[in-house]
Amino acid sequence: MLSIGSLRSALSAERLGAYVRPGDTDEVDSVARYLWNLALCSALQPALHILEVTVRNHLFKVSRRIVDETTLSFDRIPCWLDARPSLLAERERQAVEEAKATIEMRGSPMTEGRLVSALGFGFWVSLCKRPYEQGRTVGPRLWPGLARKGFPHLPKPMRTRSQVFHALDPLRDLRIRVSHHQAVRDRRLARSHQDILDTIAWINRDLAATLEAHSPLPAILGKGVAGFRAQAEAIIR
Repeated sequence: MLSIGSLRSALSAERLGAYVRPGDTDEVDSVARYLWNLALCSALQPALHILEVTVRNHLFKVSRRIVDETTLSFDRIPCWLDARPSLLAERERQAVEEAKATIEMRGSPMTEGRLVSALGFGFWVSLCKRPYEQGRTVGPRLWPGLARKGFPHLPKPMRTRSQVFHALDPLRDLRIRVSHHQAVRDRRLARSHQDILDTIAWINRDLAATLEAHSPLPAILGKGVAGFRAQAEAIIR
């Protein structure tokens, strides 16, 4: 068993203190709340992973039907993401350079697939911002083409760049919180989980339905802090 002092030292008093509530019975309640949060993050990972992979792969595939690559020159990878001169805004251009450096450091061949997977979810969400829509003087002018061709099951009145961005950006933030083991238990997780499924369904309804049927999140949410009290008592002496 572990003392509360030892646990506080390992996690930091500030981190563990974030799980304390005025009505707690004792320090075990905060540990139970911490364990519940860990379980919630773990339960969210499959849906967030599928969301990221589905969105990035599909956006890239559809973007290549929008951007005329026959008119472009390339740096190291023959796709519009690595065009020279770049079609990207500076922040996204730098992300591509960092991704290529990562691929090179691993000793892997420079391929489109490796570049796409090396670019973080934030990069793809950034492509849903205004610099990448028609009527702008810079960028590949992906929108509204991506809205029409990239999200076939999104209702037609909602097929806009703004709609897609405002759906993806909060999920990007949630993904960061989950990956950094930050508190998520108070963030309307049932609604966020449904938003993840809905967004995937805009691209692939069958995949979203399969995820929903097998998601562990509803059961973990239903347990609440009380469901992790016994586990916390078994850990803390």
